[in-house]
Amino acid sequence: TAGVDILYAQPAIRLFPNPTTNDLTISLKGIDIVDIVILDVQGKIMLQQSALLDQECINISDYPPGSYFAKIMSPELNREIRFTKK
Repeated sequence: TAGVDILYAQPAIRLFPNPTTNDLTISLKGIDIVDIVILDVQGKIMLQQSALLDQECINISDYPPGSYFAKIMSPELNREIRFTKK
């Protein structure tokens, strides 16, 4: 019998541009919808948003300059991405 290899696409999440000044765009590959929590370096929740779609823009213009963490959650994947606000 001949074997068939099934390739599964790995979900991918990207935030850009990084560093950013005003807007952060989320790119979802292989994932339909996600929830996001943005935290500052002390762990304070800056934003909590549900049901984000691919190429959705998040306005962070009111955040002070510094490093932040985006916790991105979906049934397929949980990921934390660090980004910088200029």
